[in-house]
Amino acid sequence: MTTQVSVPTVLPEPPIAPGLPLLGNAIPFMSANAIPVEFLRKTAAAHGDLVQLKIGKQIMYLPAHPDLVHEVLVKRVNEFHKPGYTPEKSVGLARFLGEGILTADHEAWRPQRKLIQPLMHTKHIASYGDTMARFGDQLLDEWQDGAVRDIHTDMIQVTMWIIAETMFGMNMNQTPRLQAAADDAQAITIADLISPFPAWLTRRESHAAQINEYLSGLVEQFMRERRAHGNEGRYDLLSLLMETRDEDGNPVSDEFVRDNILTLFFAGHETTANTLPWVLYYLDKNPQVAAALHQEVDTVLAGRVPTLADLPQLPYTLMVIKETMRIEPTVSAFPRLITEDTTLGGYHLKANSVIFISPYVLHYDPRWWTNPDEFDPTRFSAENEPSIPKYAYLPFGGGPRICIGNHFSLMEAQILLAMIVSHFQVHIAQDTPVKPLRHITTSPKGGLSMRVTKRQNP
Repeated sequence: MTTQVSVPTVLPEPPIAPGLPLLGNAIPFMSANAIPVEFLRKTAAAHGDLVQLKIGKQIMYLPAHPDLVHEVLVKRVNEFHKPGYTPEKSVGLARFLGEGILTADHEAWRPQRKLIQPLMHTKHIASYGDTMARFGDQLLDEWQDGAVRDIHTDMIQVTMWIIAETMFGMNMNQTPRLQAAADDAQAITIADLISPFPAWLTRRESHAAQINEYLSGLVEQFMRERRAHGNEGRYDLLSLLMETRDEDGNPVSDEFVRDNILTLFFAGHETTANTLPWVLYYLDKNPQVAAALHQEVDTVLAGRVPTLADLPQLPYTLMVIKETMRIEPTVSAFPRLITEDTTLGGYHLKANSVIFISPYVLHYDPRWWTNPDEFDPTRFSAENEPSIPKYAYLPFGGGPRICIGNHFSLMEAQILLAMIVSHFQVHIAQDTPVKPLRHITTSPKGGLSMRVTKRQNP
């Protein structure tokens, strides 16, 4: 009698995208100096729902099916980690945000989420609506009929005003320098992720240190002023963080406060600041959509400032925003670190590799979206939106680590967009093509020049 020995099944590795010796697929990343979304889109279409990429020695896996993304972000969230932060050395976005709520791995993230979540409760978000409208009015008061504005700069300004007051109870007058620091930090973060060259061969380390010195000094100034003057009845994130105690009843460190202030400040304005310029760009490219939007806003508002109560009566306005976030997702790709050999989708994945989830790739997949290159807000109508496969649309990520400010951002975008189109027609005013710059967030490269024209009798 022969005893049969069971042989463990060895799973195959995912298909490998063709590349060059040693460099692998580094060239598309290096030539773009950003996230090469069209390369990722074509690679997924050619090689299937899970593809292996190589950037020098770094292995990346690109999942292109909502079920695989759901498995990574929800079912097995604790197995796939936020890359970048260690007490000894940080890379990527963690260079600048430390172990804040965005960059912290699971164990350090949970208590922070519990702490910050109350500020995003509906009752607090509702109180922010008036502040959003007030600063929207302040911006539009600066617009002169027929003037050419850099719309991206304007949206950065107004969203920084809003986040500074709602989250931190302060005025913000350092917008240009802050935004320059944010832009440079994003470029360094992308280089950490996609460059085949180590940081010590470049200026990344010294440049990052300069940015951190500026940001840390700014936060220290905020904290000194708050300690000198007290909370004065405020209930905002700065007060909450500075009053927080750990499990032993001791105050949290200034570093903890710094990391989360910077995280919430930059994450709190980036989505709306980068989405609204694209909204206005696509409205100009799609006049029939703009006409339908103007009709809705004029009918509901008749020229007045929107309130929170008006938002349910502006569904098409929200549909336009959601479709813009499909066409140009604020974050076109984001990583998760694999620390041990594992499996996904019937394939073997290697330790010390990266899963590269791309909302852009998912948002343009014709399996989930009819004519995905067309700008069509009706995809998000009450009738159509329920049929969108879950995790085929990821403007704010997904699972327990979904962006904590998603409702804040959508409300802000809806209020500001309604105010803009109620009073102005906005048209592209530059001869050069408008190109996306896809670093951590996606913005119009070099800004977006648009002519603002006052509407008569909206």
